[in-house]
Amino acid sequence: MKKLNAKSNKPLYLQVEAAIRNDIQQKKYLPGEQLPTEEEMCNLYSVSKITIRKAFKLLTENGLVERQRGRGTFVKPKKETLAIGNDKGFNSSLSSRGHKVENNILHARRIKADKFLSEKLHIKINDSVINIKRLMLEDNIPLGIDNFYVEDAKYPEILDNISSTKSLYQLLSDKYQVENYQSELTFNGIIATQETAELLQCLTGDPLFVVEKISFNSEGQVIHYSSSTIRCDRVTYVIKTGPNDDKNISVDQVTE
Repeated sequence: MKKLNAKSNKPLYLQVEAAIRNDIQQKKYLPGEQLPTEEEMCNLYSVSKITIRKAFKLLTENGLVERQRGRGTFVKPKKETLAIGNDKGFNSSLSSRGHKVENNILHARRIKADKFLSEKLHIKINDSVINIKRLMLEDNIPLGIDNFYVEDAKYPEILDNISSTKSLYQLLSDKYQVENYQSELTFNGIIATQETAELLQCLTGDPLFVVEKISFNSEGQVIHYSSSTIRCDRVTYVIKTGPNDDKNISVDQVTE
């Protein structure tokens, strides 16, 4: 139980709000973590539900927490700004800011190219394709789902070398000496299905980015195709323009 200063001129709800805000800043409650229920907070601070609700309302207005109907109150993750065209990849961009980045492999398999993949990868229908699907996490919170496709014949033994800690781009560079030269990007918006929401720990119907990318080497040959589904509440994309506006831009930070 935490004691408040009953003799203070500061209202109890402001004291509770300050105490919870301090706990968030001190990492007692981590980004994306659910706060104790109103009843638990009442017992913790020996105050009424009205006091807790006023404290929660203030925390919500200040952008520190978010109330999710039917689920509870959660610490609001900081929304990261990622520059499209940044040479840094997704892993290195967030790691350099002190974030823990992980990629949980959902599946890694060989499939046959259909018409769609044959056009994206510039291969024949029924050619063998490597598909690696990963759940991307930032500070243990799901950020996005990446579906990565490469032509099997170009990258022998790639399935034996993937890991949750190493970037796929770094793997292509280190093992196959492949470097991205330019990329084509397509951005779209969708809403989360029940299956996607469960993976991303968001609500069904929440807005999501879908970023499709085809990367090329310096000779214009396709390196890979990927489709990444990203939580809109976790990422803001920024496009910088200038004298070289006509050059191709890449979004390695999304699909690394």
